[in-house]
Amino acid sequence: MGNIFAIFEKEAIFCPTLLEGIMHTEFFDKNPFEPRDSDDGEWRAAKNTKTELPKEIWFVSKDRRYEFDFRCVDGGFFVSLEFLNLLKNFGIGNFQYTKSFMVNKNKESISSKEYYFLRFYDKLEDVIDMENSNIEFYKQNGRIKKIWDLQLKSTTMLPEVFQINNIRLFEVLFCSEEFKKEVEKLKLKGITFVSSNEAGVYKP
Repeated sequence: MGNIFAIFEKEAIFCPTLLEGIMHTEFFDKNPFEPRDSDDGEWRAAKNTKTELPKEIWFVSKDRRYEFDFRCVDGGFFVSLEFLNLLKNFGIGNFQYTKSFMVNKNKESISSKEYYFLRFYDKLEDVIDMENSNIEFYKQNGRIKKIWDLQLKSTTMLPEVFQINNIRLFEVLFCSEEFKKEVEKLKLKGITFVSSNEAGVYKP
């Protein structure tokens, strides 16, 4: 499989790393930035199981325009159709997705791209090489505090794109060098790749 990379967000024109807005399961004409009970659910929890996604997602934004192809959000990712198709082309099957609309408070689209909310399940277990990684633990409970150097087991057996079921890495998507090359070939926006061993310390 070769080298493994972590996929992170990259700041660029119309590709902010922090999206200024709120995620709803429907659009509300009155007070569109107000949180609603329907905004929550298992689909937004960092669980490792398949769950039912809303029929659609409305992200009401204060930003002027979006042109990114990949962004991390609560419980999953916002990805463009191009990024989604690339996952499908590589045969990645352990994710769910639903249509997402990026709009302003007047329900006007702020992007020419087609977006989807995507979440992975069946994230990989027991793939961190604990012996060769440099990991700092909390003394009180023995839980992981910081991963300074991440080393993975049996890289030849890893999928082309995957997540690790670890609370310190729950927002990180990993990929093969082959997937990285295809992303770069398509010139997808707002994405940078970091060597997987730096996944625990890299800051966009």
